[in-house]
Amino acid sequence: MSKFAVTNANTGEVEEEFASVPVDEIPAYIDRAHEAHLAWKETPLHERAAILRKFADLVDENADEMTDIIGREMGKIKKQGLGEVDKVARTARWMADNAATHLSTTHLAAAGAASSYVEHQPLGVLLGIMPWNFPYNQIARFVLPNLMVGNAIMMKQASICPKSSQYFEDLLTEAGLPKGVYQNIYLDSSHAEEVLKDFRVKGFSLTGSEGAGASVAAIAAKYYKRAVLELGGNDPAVVLDSKDVPSVAQKLVGLRLANAGQVCTSPKRMIVVDELYDEFVSEAVKAVEAIKVSDFDDPEVGMGPVSSEGARDEIIGMIEKAVADGATLLTGGKKLDRPGWFMSPAVLTDIDPRSDLGCNELFGPAVMIYRAKDEEDALRLANDTEYGLMSSVWTDDLEKGQEFGKKINAGMTLINSHMESGPEYPFGGINRSGYGRENAQWAFQAFTNEHLIRVHA
Repeated sequence: MSKFAVTNANTGEVEEEFASVPVDEIPAYIDRAHEAHLAWKETPLHERAAILRKFADLVDENADEMTDIIGREMGKIKKQGLGEVDKVARTARWMADNAATHLSTTHLAAAGAASSYVEHQPLGVLLGIMPWNFPYNQIARFVLPNLMVGNAIMMKQASICPKSSQYFEDLLTEAGLPKGVYQNIYLDSSHAEEVLKDFRVKGFSLTGSEGAGASVAAIAAKYYKRAVLELGGNDPAVVLDSKDVPSVAQKLVGLRLANAGQVCTSPKRMIVVDELYDEFVSEAVKAVEAIKVSDFDDPEVGMGPVSSEGARDEIIGMIEKAVADGATLLTGGKKLDRPGWFMSPAVLTDIDPRSDLGCNELFGPAVMIYRAKDEEDALRLANDTEYGLMSSVWTDDLEKGQEFGKKINAGMTLINSHMESGPEYPFGGINRSGYGRENAQWAFQAFTNEHLIRVHA
């Protein structure tokens, strides 16, 4: 059974607990969502947009409180929490401003008829299953475009983020969203099938582990449900050349340790060509050891706690196994002797690409650096993975960077940056990293009925 509770990641203390929804109450949630959808889909688009804009204003007004909630729930430091909250507001405004363009009727060549066109219609009730690492933004990327489409949402957030998930619903309600169109539900993970088997539930979006994705996708396939999956990543950041190696190392270390390394798109494999490798490793160690690990609201904090005791212990266990498999631990990777779920950030080299750590995602604060003989070897290493979420190429030669980036097997490639996302451009991966796309026009299309109408005189 899922236990929904706020366990302060900074202290280890349980602050609030929330009861899971009994399985026999699940149909009532679906009833409310379905009835609300029938009315919501008839609500004019400009009225839906006005609610999202009001929601964005409320997010801005409540940014400090929202940030403090997730700082306690999962340890996100204040500065990064404020950045996440700001992105939620920007997403709401972008979806409100652009829905009419992407949901307007698409006119086709008549091809023997008087007219042919496609109406982009809502499907109905959707289930969201979202993780704890971006408690607000993960919800926003899925929910806000689908509210504009006219779908209704039942949201199962991670069990360690029950307060932030309810806060999201409360702000939507305050903004004027009709009751039942969006429902936060403390759903036990084992009861996902109880939702998806209902005919009125038309699909789901899941961001999380591969295991969770495979499990829910199997249920969805059983009942013919549409799905978007955003799963893990073992994302390469390839350093081909640079006039300023220390700067590149510091940027990549900062990106890797953001959110204590608990980001699907984090640069988990830093692949550096041989002539830059030694300097890069030295500068990365300096950058990691300069990070202050502290409480989320410490004004000087560089990295907060990881999300839970179990997560911290799993991360440390993976590091210890990697060392046993032959990797070199240059610094960090230890539990800190203080309350809360703190550890020292690590730097690892000499990782066997065929080892457990080389093949699988380490979801935590570990900088992992690989030596490449040359650019060809760097590309081989970058593509030596079954994942395919985000990648990046670092070079002073932008044309070379783009040509190299096109050859990486990933859903997203950035040149001289990493870990960017926004409502304006698509987000998603391939292979074991999942399928489907969020953000931009793809967000509106994921759960619509592309309804063809052909008219013959």
